[in-house]
Order: sequence, then structure tokens, then C-alpha cells
Amino acid sequence: MLFDISRLVRSYEQSFATGVDRIDLAIGLDLLKRFGSECHFVHAGRHGVCILPQDLGKAVLSRLQHLWNDDPSSVAKASALTKLRLKHEPRVRSHFFPPSDRIVSAQTTYVVASHSGVGKIAGGMSGLDPHRKMQRLIYIHDLIPIEYPEYQRPETKQQFSSFLKELTDAPVIAVSNSNDTDRRVKKFAAENAWQLAATDVIVPTLDFRLMPATPLTPSVSAFLENSSPYFVILGTIEPRKNHLLLLQIWRELSQLKNQPRLCIIGKRGWENENVVDMLERCPAITDTVFEFADLSDFEVQTVLQHATALLFPSFAEGLGLPMLEAAALGVPCVASDIPVFREIAPASTTFLSPLDGAGWLAEIVSRAGDVHNNQMKDQS
Repeated sequence: MLFDISRLVRSYEQSFATGVDRIDLAIGLDLLKRFGSECHFVHAGRHGVCILPQDLGKAVLSRLQHLWNDDPSSVAKASALTKLRLKHEPRVRSHFFPPSDRIVSAQTTYVVASHSGVGKIAGGMSGLDPHRKMQRLIYIHDLIPIEYPEYQRPETKQQFSSFLKELTDAPVIAVSNSNDTDRRVKKFAAENAWQLAATDVIVPTLDFRLMPATPLTPSVSAFLENSSPYFVILGTIEPRKNHLLLLQIWRELSQLKNQPRLCIIGKRGWENENVVDMLERCPAITDTVFEFADLSDFEVQTVLQHATALLFPSFAEGLGLPMLEAAALGVPCVASDIPVFREIAPASTTFLSPLDGAGWLAEIVSRAGDVHNNQMKDQS
């Protein structure tokens, strides 16, 4: 087994993991558990492509498991030696290709689960496996860069297309994260003459557990001390997530006497000029919209579980892990009426078109009013 660990090496120091990060890590850990000493690690970067030492690959998986899934307070900072090895060994080892026939052979399966890695290097797969001996398996999270290029950076569509082309010039197994993604992948594969050896669907399941309590930052504590109702949107701030719709709604809500709050959890992404302008220059939402970029998992859970609802107005998604996280905490969700959400959403989910601003406004006002009325009853 040859697991592409490139994205996880790049994320080695990140305290917050995206959904793709967590799935990539889960697959890497599962392969290591099942294949043990026969699980090897390939890394691709500016230096080129190389096989990482097994102990170094295991150290990356172990650290990220503790950092993202266990108690992050128990994780010591990476040793200077480990950091040095991650910085220098890939560059040094890239000069020792081709890898041994024991690692790259007809019995080897190459697995990439991150839309990153060897496929991002022009000629990367032919350099790694010049005789096309290996079986290839790609786990596909979505085709959004190709189907919705307007929501991406200008160069992303071509980069992702090149990535897929690099991996599919030999027989490949395409595994999708949902039935919706699977349908899209099969259509795209037929249109682009992929050599599909097989397809499968493996929908991620949420191994939910409450994170160990850690001190809340002052800004989070202050936010939670306010008893007024609030809603959460969780995920990277990028155009397809439709934050702009919610910010416009909250501008309208500024006319109300008892305004609910909006909590935005996620880092700022790309192509967000209008969203950033509103966050930084719209006085009407200054007191009701709060932005948190670097919360711990415990803080995310704490904020989410006290929310009136999770709001998920995306135009396009590959899956939607925040919806599953909210459901595990018993928090209702108001979501876009898109196919993948219909596939994975809990029965209690309210669906609205991502273009229906009036519908979203009415739903938010109704839910906030119910909370306010209940609070008034409790006080009386």
C-alpha cells in the first residue's frame, strides 16, 4: 500500500482541520492499521516526488491524530529534529528515484484521498510508476472546481483538471464520498475517456465525541455570555458557501428590536471581496455578526451546541460534515436544497433554495422569535 501523505505533511502544524483533512487522515490511519509494515508513504512537493521513511510518515499521522481528534493540550510541539526531517528529507530523497520494486510493483495500490500530491506534479505518476505497474485508487470529494469554476480561483479549474488527467491515464478505481458525487464522476469519466477499473461510494461517517474541555478564549466567552439567540455558519469563507446571502439578511435584521446574532466560524478563503467589504465596512452588522477564524474543536462544539440552528446556504457541496456535526449535538439545520444535502441530511432539516433570500429571512426570524418568546416565558 502506498498512501499519498502530501496534504497531511503540509498540514502538519495546523491546529484546525477541514473536512477533507479529517477524511484524508482517517483513510491514512486505516490503511496503516490494516497494512502495517506494508503501508508506505509518498510525498510530492516543490522538490518533486519521493517515498518518505515509514517512521516519518507514521509520525505525521500520529501527531495529527492527537492534534485533531484527541486532546490537543496533550500534544507537544513537534521536535526540531522532526521538523528538520520533514523539511529536508523529501528534497534529499527525491534524487533517489526510481523507488525499489518492492514498494512500486504490480502488487502495490497507490491511494490518494486529498485532491493533492503526486497528481499535482506534471509527470508525477510516470516518474513514480514509469511502467504503470501499480493499481491506482483516488477518493474524490467533489468536482466543484470543474463544475463551478466561478466559485474558485481563476487557476483552480485547470489545476484540478490536470490533477485528474495525471491520475487517470491508466486504469483507476474512483471512490466517491456520496452518491451525488459518484453520479458526477461517472459522467465526467465517460466524457473524458478515463480508464475506470471500478467505482465505489464510501460515505464518511462521523465518529462523534465531545472534545475534552479546554479554556475558552476571551472573545468566545464574551460571545456566549450574551443570552440573545444566535445562528452559526461553519466552514471556510468562500463564494460557494453563500455567506453574502446571510450578511445581507443580517443587514435587514438590523431594523428589528430583538436582533439575533450570526456566528461565522471559519477562515477567510478566496474571491471574497464583497463578503470582506461587508464584514469590515458595514456598520449595520457590526454588533450582530461575529467572525471566528481559529477556534479549537472544543470551542466549535461549545458554540455550535448552543446555537438556535446551523445555517448551510451553499450553492455547491461535496458532502457537508458540519450538518452531521450539528445533528450529533442535537442542533437543527437550515440548508440549501441541493442533491447531496437531500442525501445525507437528518429528517428534521429545513431545505430552502440558496437563492431564496426572503425564505431564509423568514425562517431565521421565525426561529429567533421562538427562542426569544421561550426566554420571556422562562423569565416570567
